[in-house]
Amino acid sequence: MKIPTSYLRMTAIAVLTAGLIGCGGGGGGGGPAIPTASNAAITPPPTTAVPITTGAQATNTTIAAAAFQAVNGAGLQTIGNIPSLAGAVTTAPTATETTRLMIAEIVRRHAEKIKDYMGSAPVAGAQIVQTVPCSVSGTETFVVDDMSGNFSQILVNCDEGGVIFHGTISSTGVSATVNLGSTVGSSYNISVTATITIDLSITTASPAAVLVSQGSFTFSVTSSGTMQDDGFGGLRPVGVTTIVIAGPSLLASDGVNREQLSNFALTVVDDDVTVATTINSGSHFTYANSASAINGAVTVTIATAIHYAFEDAHPDAGVIEITTTSPGMIKVTFSSVAPLITVQVYSDTAGTTLADTYTTLTWAQFEAPI
Repeated sequence: MKIPTSYLRMTAIAVLTAGLIGCGGGGGGGGPAIPTASNAAITPPPTTAVPITTGAQATNTTIAAAAFQAVNGAGLQTIGNIPSLAGAVTTAPTATETTRLMIAEIVRRHAEKIKDYMGSAPVAGAQIVQTVPCSVSGTETFVVDDMSGNFSQILVNCDEGGVIFHGTISSTGVSATVNLGSTVGSSYNISVTATITIDLSITTASPAAVLVSQGSFTFSVTSSGTMQDDGFGGLRPVGVTTIVIAGPSLLASDGVNREQLSNFALTVVDDDVTVATTINSGSHFTYANSASAINGAVTVTIATAIHYAFEDAHPDAGVIEITTTSPGMIKVTFSSVAPLITVQVYSDTAGTTLADTYTTLTWAQFEAPI
């Protein structure tokens, strides 16, 4: 059995940047019908603590790899590192990547649409309902209510060229502040906060996969920097965007294995200038996986910020620490030079007594599904 590493990342980039969560503008009132879209509820995986024992290299590297996949997914490495919303994608997707991988970027795109739509109603407090066609078939509907501070995106079998999105992304208690500069070099500040609920499935034909993500949590997306020439006679904001998500539970399923992030608090930073993504130190969560090789839960903490350079699929720096209720700790260190991955196993939870060190793992081995 293999834990699905699932790389739907590049497909997700192509769809998101081509306009799935960036379609449409404007709107009109009039009370058009609001569609519904949902997916079957995901049963949470077992959450029994996974024991960490020294001397069990295969088991410990499996736990380390699964924990990294959870970090990778929650933090959304590289998916936000696109030069522009029309950025080309040259890498084909591989295998199956749980939709959890997209959470931070979905939140960012959702916040961008909130920014664009909120306040666009012709009368303060009016509701906007706008349905737009997806590129191949299906629809995406935006529902905006300025007075209640609610914003929803409803995707009904939205086919964006071989990737079908179905479900609802909705936010309540929305607060949005937008201050854009008017000249090149002038400063800008954008802030969007809300409580978001996600029930989203992604279906692909090649590779064949059905991936579902469900959960509710709070988020804030803040961005600041300077206005730059967009090359088309207009301006675009260029700076640093910080995405903070926190909540009790986020579930994911690929139809075989089920995953859960619980009690999570993560901060992801996208830098438009260096075009790098960082998952900040102090980010943490409990990760559970139903795969037979894990079939339980571990606690994961970002001890040193995880850094991804532009378009890199793997981090070039960072440390994660993995613990459970039993004694022992697994520490995973990432580097840009050999060894790229170092897995250390300690006999105590504090990480003071080193028992095992593994440095011969390749990325292919470390990410190999279980």
